[in-house]
Amino acid sequence: MLRGVLRNAELRAKVLERAEEFRLNNKAGETRWFKELVLCILTANSSFESAYRSLQEAWETILDGSEKEVSLALKESGYRFPNLKARYIVGARGKLGKLKRWIKPIADRDQFRAREELLVIDGIGMKEASHFLRNVGYFDLAIIDRHILHFLRRAGAANETKITPRNYWYLEGVVRSISSAVLMPPGLLDLYLWYLETSTILK
Repeated sequence: MLRGVLRNAELRAKVLERAEEFRLNNKAGETRWFKELVLCILTANSSFESAYRSLQEAWETILDGSEKEVSLALKESGYRFPNLKARYIVGARGKLGKLKRWIKPIADRDQFRAREELLVIDGIGMKEASHFLRNVGYFDLAIIDRHILHFLRRAGAANETKITPRNYWYLEGVVRSISSAVLMPPGLLDLYLWYLETSTILK
């Protein structure tokens, strides 16, 4: 199943194109890094498509609006949890202007430590921190979400029925073992696994 997808030349080209976008994000400025952080906050407990649409539609308000204004903008875009996510976003805005300066030097040395650093931001857990770091060009972390868990269960690689802070490390270890076997970093393997479950690589 997985090996067949990995041999798909058209899909491989799309994954490599997406990987290059992530590498370009690594070189981009502070606003781009913050936008990727907000995307990950919005994606938690929501679909990627909904999060991405709301990010685009509410972006100007996200940058400088009050919590109430951000909430309203998210609600108008059709987002499901506007109040909670507005609070998280306005809180995270305190990192705007220093996010890249704070995280990049750490991630360049140790991506696992960079993930731990990001957990101080409300609305950012292990999955969201891993997702953010992958989207700004770091590929050594696994992004364990319900789609990846479903793949692991179908493949007989895990028995867990939900993702918790306690079992995240174990599930990440399983994905890292698979990535070693197919000679691909976990952050890029994630795109193939996501494709297997969703038929897209939008993530």
